[in-house]
Amino acid sequence: MKKVFLVDDEILVREGIRDRIDWESEGFIFSGDAPDGELALPLIERMAPDIVLTDIKMPFMDGIQLSKIVKERMPSVKIIILSGHDEFAYAREALRIGVEEYCLKPLSSAELLSTLHKVSAKIDSERRDKRELEELQERASANMDFMREQMLIDLCTGSIPTAEAIQMSEEFGILLISDYYLVTLIEFEVKNGEDSTIFNIEHDPLFQSISNEYSVHLHVKRNKKQHAWILKGEDPKHLEGLAEKLVRDMKQMEEKLICTIYTGIGSVKSRVQEISISFSEADQKKSYQYFLRKRPINGKELQGIFAFKRSKLNDFLEQGDNSRIEGFVFSYIQDEGKDHNTLYSHYLIMDLIISATQFIHESRGDVGAFILELESVEERLQAIFSLEELRDTASVILRLVFQYRDQIKNKYSDIISKAKEYIDHHFDNPEISLQTVAAYVNVSPNHFSSVFSNAIGQTFIDYLIRTRIKRAMKLLKTTNAKSYEIASMVGYNDPHYFNSVFKKITGVTTKVYRNQENRICL
Repeated sequence: MKKVFLVDDEILVREGIRDRIDWESEGFIFSGDAPDGELALPLIERMAPDIVLTDIKMPFMDGIQLSKIVKERMPSVKIIILSGHDEFAYAREALRIGVEEYCLKPLSSAELLSTLHKVSAKIDSERRDKRELEELQERASANMDFMREQMLIDLCTGSIPTAEAIQMSEEFGILLISDYYLVTLIEFEVKNGEDSTIFNIEHDPLFQSISNEYSVHLHVKRNKKQHAWILKGEDPKHLEGLAEKLVRDMKQMEEKLICTIYTGIGSVKSRVQEISISFSEADQKKSYQYFLRKRPINGKELQGIFAFKRSKLNDFLEQGDNSRIEGFVFSYIQDEGKDHNTLYSHYLIMDLIISATQFIHESRGDVGAFILELESVEERLQAIFSLEELRDTASVILRLVFQYRDQIKNKYSDIISKAKEYIDHHFDNPEISLQTVAAYVNVSPNHFSSVFSNAIGQTFIDYLIRTRIKRAMKLLKTTNAKSYEIASMVGYNDPHYFNSVFKKITGVTTKVYRNQENRICL
């Protein structure tokens, strides 16, 4: 029901309006009345009516003055003017203030009710529109929060291109660009006997207080148990100290909470695209800590764990194949006849995972997808207790690496093949460039330049020049075309520049080459 307040200096008018209408049956509540604007104003502010009926001509404060003040202080209140003055100046002022209706006295109860229902319907419509707008804004805000969170997760797992991450961060108001980055990962594990379904660390005041201290950095909620912070700064040493402080602060929560805390700190990186590497390092170090908690050992005994040279592992990741995995794994995880060697081997597996992730990243593979597949391996690792099972797990990881490595090579092989074919058919176009070929094979120019150089062993421009000069050499031997004509045929608009390039590549001028019996091979 809508509340109605009446203001009129004539008591008979007030009583007539109040008593002639069955307010409740019409969907209204008559909340009160007053003889002038001055007395009405405090009552209106206290009772907060939806609709105010007011006369214009009243002592102390007239209806126009009252309406103006009410609209300023209570914009949602609807005002209906009841006036005995059919003067344009009053009506114009009322409209300027924002009065809903301007009714001339005398008016019947039916006419007044019709006006009240009209204004009531408008109130309902505005409230409905407001609710819908608020719901839409809430959904949009929730969706933006989800997209923001997902973007940060993708950034950590390497599942989003750098340019896209930078663009999205600007759209979400995230200050991403920095000199250095370091990822710190915190995992909260509910202790035995506690209900994990109701556990939510974000509701804890201490967690909120600590998080607020790091609000200038990027907080990533990976899942209900895992929270990561992408720390940003200008000084690597400061970032490392900040990460250690964050870990110490979070560790304080272990005593007061029903959970155990595991932490991992990645290394400092200088590029956005390397955030995923720092995250992977933090994740694996967190896993080390998890295993230490489950199976504690003497720290001094760990000194010999990484005696195996990582360079050999990296060489095998680069050059090895499935047929050599068994022999490599046997040497990688050796049994020295000691009971604790199986435990040590877990750490070698973790080192393998970190090296494999870095290798996939440096090979421009899908690090995010690779990490997702490794999650099942990590779960499997925690249930392994024999040397043979550990070697099997290492073999699984290496086969997965080789699968990704071969996919990357095949992908780049197709790119290189298409690029070479395009160059062979368009080298005569003076406008051909690295950008046009990169667009043709659908990769960025920088990425294409790197891939092409690594695969061919020479830069794109060197390959294009040699392709053109080879064609020019053939034309010089098989046609009578002039040198300037051949220059145009192989993509050079400037014959002098063509002659200069030709001599630089072959060691002789076009004229000398044409007259030579022995051909030069490029």
